Amino acid sequence: MRKPLWILLFGLLTLALSSCILVVDPPVSNFRFDSNWRRTSDGAFVFCTNPDRETYMRYRFRAPDSSVIARIQEQYVGFASQPPRNVLTIDRPISDLRRDGNDLVFVGKLTFGEGGVPQSLPGGVSQQSIVVNPITPPTSNNGRTTVTVTVTTISGRQYSGSYAYDTYANCP
Repeated sequence: MRKPLWILLFGLLTLALSSCILVVDPPVSNFRFDSNWRRTSDGAFVFCTNPDRETYMRYRFRAPDSSVIARIQEQYVGFASQPPRNVLTIDRPISDLRRDGNDLVFVGKLTFGEGGVPQSLPGGVSQQSIVVNPITPPTSNNGRTTVTVTVTTISGRQYSGSYAYDTYANCP
């Protein structure tokens, strides 16, 4: 029995196209956030707002190379126990991030108080050197801060990741 010519051509075309399929990962993915304070009851990372305690935040995301990144923007939305809501937006220089395997990593020291959640780069602190401190409530839960990091690639595509940190006063 002879097969029609169009079935053979379709088979050859399918075979040719199947060898051309590429699986492409997005240029930026897998956002992860943590801090040096962790609630013991559920393992959630939190911020400590005590003026006498240091709070570090670290975020990381997968990126093939920092050369594909045009802009990094951080947005902090704070919800205090009493309104109003505060919003702070920071443009993060790409040079503030360090390479760790397939990830780009940022570590910053947070300062809480009037005017938002200012950040500074801690001298001598590497991306691996955050020591997590357990925090066992009841301490004073005084709000929540949602951190959203948006990475814009040189092609103009945006990729974002967020984490909502509960904030506590009177940390041990």
